[in-house]
Amino acid sequence: MLNSRFRALAAVMAFATAALAGCGSSGSSDKNGSVRLVNATLTHASINLLENGDPIVTGTAKDTASDYVDVDSGSPSLQINDATTGAVLSVTAPTVAEDQKFALVAYESGGAVRTSVITEGTPVPPANTAIIRVFNAATDAGSIDVYITDPSVDITTLSSPTFTFTASTSVQASNFLSFGAPSPAGATYRVRVTGTGNPSDLRLDIPSVTLLSQRVATVILTPTAGGTLANGSVLIEDGTYTATPNTSARVRLVAAVTNGATVSATAGSTPIGTNVIAPAIGTYVSVASGSALNITVNGASVGAPAGTLAAGSDSTLMVYGNAASAMANLIADDNHLPTASSNYKLRLINGLTGAAVPLSMDVNFFPVATNVQPGTASAYTVQLATPLTPAQINVTSPNSPTAIYSTSASLPGSAVFTLFMLGDASAPIGTPRRDR
Repeated sequence: MLNSRFRALAAVMAFATAALAGCGSSGSSDKNGSVRLVNATLTHASINLLENGDPIVTGTAKDTASDYVDVDSGSPSLQINDATTGAVLSVTAPTVAEDQKFALVAYESGGAVRTSVITEGTPVPPANTAIIRVFNAATDAGSIDVYITDPSVDITTLSSPTFTFTASTSVQASNFLSFGAPSPAGATYRVRVTGTGNPSDLRLDIPSVTLLSQRVATVILTPTAGGTLANGSVLIEDGTYTATPNTSARVRLVAAVTNGATVSATAGSTPIGTNVIAPAIGTYVSVASGSALNITVNGASVGAPAGTLAAGSDSTLMVYGNAASAMANLIADDNHLPTASSNYKLRLINGLTGAAVPLSMDVNFFPVATNVQPGTASAYTVQLATPLTPAQINVTSPNSPTAIYSTSASLPGSAVFTLFMLGDASAPIGTPRRDR
């Protein structure tokens, strides 16, 4: 009897020990790091984080950050899924040290979700000061300057920016800088991002960032839908996350109506082009996203195109056709640079008037665009840049037995091009334009 009781007790103890061991494998007893998930994506309303296949963060909404959760030290597999569809968006295996805190930032570039790690646990600055750095994941924006100033400062009067980032395909981070933040209210600053050397080329404006005493802040820059502007957010270590998505869009006017006609367009009250003589290609203008488009040709109103000027987007406003019956089309521009710096992107826009017909384009005698209708654009093609061997580009029309446009050009890598075909179909004008 005693032996049977002993065996029963031993079995219960063994089961309990196994159960505790099983809990420890997924619980916090062997977790040595802490992570929070930042959803800075453009199109995923909610995302989940899995560690080695097990969910650890669920339902992090767009433009928010989760609470900290424990993760194993070493190189855990961290997977991000769309919370609605369950689709796997990204997998990474960062090196996690014991007691390390970090933020895993999920963002999008060119339709793909990417992740970056921001290490936290920075030593606390002295009283009445705060420190701030910039984490630049908006690599498609190219070379940029970042100004962190009093909100009222006119940055065009400053001799230099706070930070400068050179063009790079890799994520970059600045060093920390110290700013005054007197207790208890702290101080308010403004963050502006511009093209390098051009304070008027505004890519992002965060009008108000409050820094409290002894806080550590990271300004995070992430790509937008168009690729040239940037989205912004501020992450406070052991504190809040505040997203400030870009509220601007960029649009350019292309006057592709009868030669000599004048075209004007505004986005809300902002002029995009005034009395532009066709054919012509304008430059990008920053406007408030969602602005209504107003278009005239020779003073007569033209119906606005379908679509809207989405926040962070780049667009081409095509006004095309015969001047007396002109139409407008809003074409989305993808100015994200190619993934490989040795490649360039190229597309065709058909702006011919008169007896206009669909066009096709070959690069090195290989078809890359077919049946491009008047007033529309082809998809982008990605080509390898070969500086020593110029690319042969031909545009063809079903009305001509030979190419209506032909050029041999050495196109550099890490660039985006559009070939515009403008003018009357009887005398077409090919105009290459570097968009990025």
